[in-house]
Amino acid sequence: MRQINAIAVAIFLVVVLVLFAFTPRNTEVMQARFLGVIAPLLKNGSALQKQIVGFREGMKKLNELDAENKALRVELDELRATDQTLQGLAAENNQLRRALQFRERSSFKLVPARIIARDATTWWSTIKLDKGSNDGIGPDQPVLTEDGLVGKTTVVAGNACTVLLISDENCGVAATVEGTRERGIVRGTRTSTATAPDLNLGLLSKLADLKPGQKVFSSGVGGVFPSGILIGEVKKFEVLPLEGTASIIPSVDLTTIEDVFIVRGEGK
Repeated sequence: MRQINAIAVAIFLVVVLVLFAFTPRNTEVMQARFLGVIAPLLKNGSALQKQIVGFREGMKKLNELDAENKALRVELDELRATDQTLQGLAAENNQLRRALQFRERSSFKLVPARIIARDATTWWSTIKLDKGSNDGIGPDQPVLTEDGLVGKTTVVAGNACTVLLISDENCGVAATVEGTRERGIVRGTRTSTATAPDLNLGLLSKLADLKPGQKVFSSGVGGVFPSGILIGEVKKFEVLPLEGTASIIPSVDLTTIEDVFIVRGEGK
């Protein structure tokens, strides 16, 4: 019985001590100590949270920047394509203006024509145009551009014709050199389809001594090509055992021509 009473007294004392320990003041002291212990953890957790939030915002900004960058690239490509198109249209417009001016001041009757076919195997030999006998075109009529001589018509159909280019070795053009009395024949040279052929002016005097840059024109001899059509300019002159000869740079870029004129006669 005494033992039970002693236990009860002990329990009472413990309760009293606990109640005393958790007075408002002691509670505040314990809370302060607890806060002091966990404060570093709270600070670290807050910093970590800020880093996570900052990382997420950074990723969002990167994604937005990437999308904006892609959009700008597309816009830049579109602007470049537009610029190239405008440059192409400007170049074509200038070319057509030059052709029109050439036709107006030309002393020949000219029929405008456009290339409609060109075979890779005969690239430097022939082209096909969209004009034929229905337009008053016949064989052996000169073909030229505002830059110079292109060739002559050969096979003619109702609405198309074939042109033998001056770069073909079978197209001989009687020619003369400016500032001289030299006369000769301009012919193309054999070449692979991948390489532009040289023009050769043969049958010259060994004493011709032509200089680079001198202009070469059709002489009118032979009846096919009228006199005065520019063929090209001298690149190099050399003396062979039997004659003088010169390599000629064509005045017309035969690789890029699209529009030409067919000479139907002299006079307007």
